This record gives sequence, C-alpha cells and structure tokens, in this order.
Amino acid sequence: MAQAKKHTKVVEKSVAALLSAIEIYNKPDFKYREEIFSILFVNSWELLLKAKILKDNKEKLASIQIPEKTRTKSGRPIRRFYPKVNRSGNPLTKDIFNAFDELKLPKPLKANLEAIVEIRDNSIHFKNEDRSLAKRIQEICTASLKSYLDLLKTWFNYNLSDYNFYLVPITFFHPYEVESYSLNNLSTQEKNLLKYLKTKERQNPYREGADHYFSLTLTTKFEKGTSGVGVKIGKRGIPITIQEENLFKTKFTIDSEKLQQMAKKKYIDCKINSKFWGILKRIKENDAICRYNYLDPIKKTGTKKPFYCTEVFKELDKYYIKK
Repeated sequence: MAQAKKHTKVVEKSVAALLSAIEIYNKPDFKYREEIFSILFVNSWELLLKAKILKDNKEKLASIQIPEKTRTKSGRPIRRFYPKVNRSGNPLTKDIFNAFDELKLPKPLKANLEAIVEIRDNSIHFKNEDRSLAKRIQEICTASLKSYLDLLKTWFNYNLSDYNFYLVPITFFHPYEVESYSLNNLSTQEKNLLKYLKTKERQNPYREGADHYFSLTLTTKFEKGTSGVGVKIGKRGIPITIQEENLFKTKFTIDSEKLQQMAKKKYIDCKINSKFWGILKRIKENDAICRYNYLDPIKKTGTKKPFYCTEVFKELDKYYIKK
C-alpha cells in the first residue's frame, strides 16, 4: 500500500482543525466562541499553506523549515541545510506570514489572513463581550472560509461538499440588537482591534466577482418555503440553506420537560404553576427563543412541540431569583 504524501497528511490535519473550529463556533451556547475559533482557524490556514509549499517543492521538509545558518563566518553560502530547532530539539517551521508571502497570495486574502491572526493574537489578552465586534469578526471569517474552501479544491482537489459550512450564531442576531451596543461600552483593547479591522476593510473594499474578499457582509432573511430557512451572505448573496430540522439539533434543544427541570434547579422560587405557564406563553411568541417542531416539518402540519434555546433563561431571570 502506497504511503500518503507528506502534503496530504498536512492537508488532513488542516481540515481537522477547520472542522473543530466550526463545531465549536456553532455550539448553541459557547462563551469563548470567537476567540477559540480564531485560534483553530489560523492553525488550519497555516497548515493549508504549508501543505501547498510542500507540494510545490516535491515533498521536501526543508521547504517549510527555517534554516539555522545560510552562510559561513567568512560569508560563503552553506550548501548543507541546517534547520533551526525549538527548545525540544525539533525543527522550527515557517509561520503563517512567511507562508503567505512565499505563496504570493492575492492582496485581499493576505489582508484577510492578517486580520484573523490579529484577532487570534488579541484573543489571548481579552474576551470579546461585544456583539458588534462579534459580527465584524464573523464577516471576516466567513470571507476567509470561502477562500479556504476554494483553495482546498483548487490546490489539492479536496472536496468538502458533504459538510455544511456555515457559521450560525450571528445569523440569529437582529440588526437592532447589534447596533444598540455603543462603542463607549467597549474596552480599550476591543476599540483598538475594531479600529484595525475597519482600516483593513477600507484598504480592501468589496469587489463584485472577485476570487477573494476581506469580508462578506451578513444579512439574515427568513422566508416560508419548502427547503427550510434561506440565508444570504454578501452584496448579492451566497445562498446557503439551513434545514429547519438542523435548528433543533444546534439551537432549539430544550423541550418543555427539560426546561422545567432546569428552571427548578436554577431558581430558588420557581414553581411549575400558572405563573410559570403564563411566562412561557409570552416567551413562545418570540421565535428567536422558541420554535415549534412539527410532525411534518416541511408542511408544518401534525402534532407540534415547542423547543427553546438557552436565551429562554434570560427571560426567566426577570421573574425568578437565581440560586
């Protein structure tokens, strides 16, 4: 059995990092979402670029390693390659900046990757609490994800069409919720990062029909139809379909029985009585918090059952005392 080429193994690691990043990002309630996603996503991109360098250089590991010395003390070139090593004695490899400079990536993509690295670096120092910044981060990462999938197919003929690649959480934020957050509420670090991202975006404006983008604007529109919920991304829109039933696997996961159990554990004074059911009746009117799963989800007919997302507890907090 033929052994897999070196670059193929690196590509597989890159894809594994990407899948982990998206899985974490799309969890219904994850408090460190953008930070962890950016760390894994940068790792995924760096591996993809190194795989391309390996492929272009006939699988030579030296092509992705950093040389210790290139010349003797007298100034003569050293013919033999000596890799620089880390603290454990293993060869150091090129970082993402070395990689995309060597591959001469298009300017918008290079700017996009620089922005994502900056988001990752800032993630070590602070936790993003602001939705407007979260929205900006997702717009940049959505453009980057599109470029990643395009290059994965072009460079390695690696097809990921079996996976549903969409970044869910921000699509359920309403514009007024994002815009209501004042810049005055941001920390100094968040303000600096947002200013940096805006500057990069101005330098790399959207161009219709381009292969790569710095960011893609997100808009959400819900329409009644036979194929679920339609989400469009971008100026004209990149159509992505989210099947209705997937919402009950990722977002609306709490049924009435589970909600009762969780509420009694969470609150001191919560009793399952007329007050509780009255509160839920009002909550059920908000489809951002409660959705009905039908026996026939396409036609929305037959027995229906309410399911709630974790936002339901923000509403219950208004009426009950936490333990």
